[in-house]
Amino acid sequence: MGPVTVFVDYDNTLHDSDSKFIAGFDGPARALGIDGRKLWRLYLFDVHRAVVHEFYPERHDDKEFHCRLIFEKLGKPYDAELAAWITKAFDRAMEECWKNPSFFEDTFVFLDEILGKYKVCLATSENALEKAASVERFGGKKYFDCVLGDHNVGIRKTKKDYYLRALELSASKPEESVMIGDSVSHDILPASEVGMKTIWVNRKDEAPPKNLRSTHEVKSLIDVLKYI
Repeated sequence: MGPVTVFVDYDNTLHDSDSKFIAGFDGPARALGIDGRKLWRLYLFDVHRAVVHEFYPERHDDKEFHCRLIFEKLGKPYDAELAAWITKAFDRAMEECWKNPSFFEDTFVFLDEILGKYKVCLATSENALEKAASVERFGGKKYFDCVLGDHNVGIRKTKKDYYLRALELSASKPEESVMIGDSVSHDILPASEVGMKTIWVNRKDEAPPKNLRSTHEVKSLIDVLKYI
């Protein structure tokens, strides 16, 4: 039996969010002697996911703390003015993700294909309602039967409780649902823990972690259509 409910992530699944942060971080990155891509990877992977998620989850939204860790990893003394620049750049890039979006070429092909065939839910975190509105504004259609994020779930996407709440809010059963996303830690592993099928959209051809138990791995949203 195929899925009844399709949950789909926003950032780096439907929308090229990385490009917004890389561009936004270019200025402070140059002041640090690196480029925007390097600073974004430091912030997201080396600090946010590898350190904050693992050891300081209560400081998830503490950008100043993230900046201190970045300076530490770069072996540079902490600079409060530069840290404030990074923080402002982060906030500006976050807004760009829904105010001035850059959707992937396959996004609306995918959404148009599944529209009306499944219950479709946007499953994200910050600014979920704004992101959903942005998708529907650009696509010219109402794609989402429900929108899940901080405003109604209120749980980190790394936790299986996010998906239990998502199932409850969408009146869906785990065995009849599929989660589609780019992040193993946010989309794939916790969703699979509650019994949902999962499809990892691995656009960057990353090496899969040893604990990955994704139903399928694909390179684009077009490939997702073969599995739902």
